[in-house]
Amino acid sequence: MMVHSRSESVTCGPVMAQGGIQALETMLYTLDVINSKEDKKITIGAHILDDCDTDTYGLEMALDFIKGKKF
Repeated sequence: MMVHSRSESVTCGPVMAQGGIQALETMLYTLDVINSKEDKKITIGAHILDDCDTDTYGLEMALDFIKGKKF
């Protein structure tokens, strides 16, 4: 998920209010709606990683997640 924009000088640039935060809030709202159901047997959560609009950084985090590396 992209919450921050790309930056040449630091890992992540400024927050992307239109694309990044809106997508994140939509996902969290959806999880809240699903988890508020009375007849549920499980609770759904999310592990959110910000790729900062950088393909290589996103791939690195995805591989670390698959390997089970602690963040």
